[in-house]
Amino acid sequence: MTSIFILLVIHLVGYATLFAATVGGWIIHTHYKSADDHRTKSLLLKSLRPFGILSPIAVAVMIASGIGNMVYFGIGPFSEGWLSSKLVLFLILVVIGVIFGTRSVRRGKLVAQLAEGTAPDDAVTQVAALDRQLSMFYPAQFALLLIVLCLSVVRP
Repeated sequence: MTSIFILLVIHLVGYATLFAATVGGWIIHTHYKSADDHRTKSLLLKSLRPFGILSPIAVAVMIASGIGNMVYFGIGPFSEGWLSSKLVLFLILVVIGVIFGTRSVRRGKLVAQLAEGTAPDDAVTQVAALDRQLSMFYPAQFALLLIVLCLSVVRP
């Protein structure tokens, strides 16, 4: 009986880590948007790197502990409607994270080049487009994480 509690706690720790990385990234992104010069923006984007590293680790913990929970309870991924919905939303969350993670890396490189003065001619336009995209990323991730949590708790 204690093994299931350990699995559930590990799953909760993975979720909390992913949630903290999303909220922390959103807060730093908000400060990034209000920064005036490219050096400050570059420094803020460098401080986002640990969140980018932490997120895949949290996802791996959640996947491993989620599989362990399903095996322990003897349910398949498509045997319960709430679980199927949760897994699909979690998959969307991970895919969006990967896509926007690569865009965030590209934005960081461009902003660093702007701070050094070695950026290509269209760098400001590219950064502005990436900023708009990433401004939608954090609220979407936050909403998906809350829906996943609600599906886990309520189990409709």
